[in-house]
Parts: sequence; structure tokens; C-alpha cells
Amino acid sequence: SVIDNLVKGAAGQAVQNMNIMFGLDEQLGIDIVPLSP
Repeated sequence: SVIDNLVKGAAGQAVQNMNIMFGLDEQLGIDIVPLSP
């Protein structure tokens, strides 16, 4: 649940912003299903 919460808050927004800055797809790395061992 901690990993799942990353994409909902400021960390998810930061990933989205970095994707835009580097010209990548906005959702790259956000739509991955989090897995926890």
C-alpha cells in the first residue's frame, strides 16, 4: 500500500513532471502495477 500511495501524491506528480521535461509519455512509470514481495 505504501508503493501504491506513491503515485497518488507528490511523488506521482514529480514523476509526471520529469516525464514531461524529458519529452516522454506523461504516464510512463505511473501506470505500472506495484508489486510487493
